[in-house]
Amino acid sequence: MIKPADSDAPKLTSVSKEDPKPGRWILPIVITALIGFTYVFVNALPAADVTPPATAARHATTTTTTTIPQTTTSTTLPIEVRAFLQELDRFENMASDLQSELEDVNTKWENRDILFSAADTGFSEVREDAQDLANQIAAASVPDPFTTAWPDTVAASKDLVAQLQTVIDGLRAPDDGTLRRAAVDSYSATSAAFTKQLDVVRGLTP
Repeated sequence: MIKPADSDAPKLTSVSKEDPKPGRWILPIVITALIGFTYVFVNALPAADVTPPATAARHATTTTTTTIPQTTTSTTLPIEVRAFLQELDRFENMASDLQSELEDVNTKWENRDILFSAADTGFSEVREDAQDLANQIAAASVPDPFTTAWPDTVAASKDLVAQLQTVIDGLRAPDDGTLRRAAVDSYSATSAAFTKQLDVVRGLTP
């Protein structure tokens, strides 16, 4: 019986339980230590001061300066009173326009920029506009408590018409224009008195 020849292969031995690379567990420990150190260092840093942008500061300033005050007085008045006060403003604007028209015609005639007929027509048209204003004031619906001062207002508007007639008479007078000039000055005073009377009426607003 032939025995098998001895083989050159190494004989099997039991597997070693020892780690062939005993230093490889050190790397995770080092990484963990670095992460922990970084966390502690970052938390120890002081908080950074955050400065708001200049545009934000400008917007903040703008919003504080554009606050619109509330006008509660006018909105709490009765509707008819508010409507009447608006009419007073309209009457005053009409009187102001009359003053401007009169001065325009008078200046043009004084400088002889227009003919006598044009000056006469111009003054007459101003008188007609004043009569229209007086008619509107006389027909106005006046609520309480303004009724007590309204008769004087009607009379003041009629004075405008009468004084404008005086201006026309002065233009037509055979003089050097003295009567006309005096009548124009008197009309200015009459117009100022009318505006003052409207202020008296406004003063009765509850």
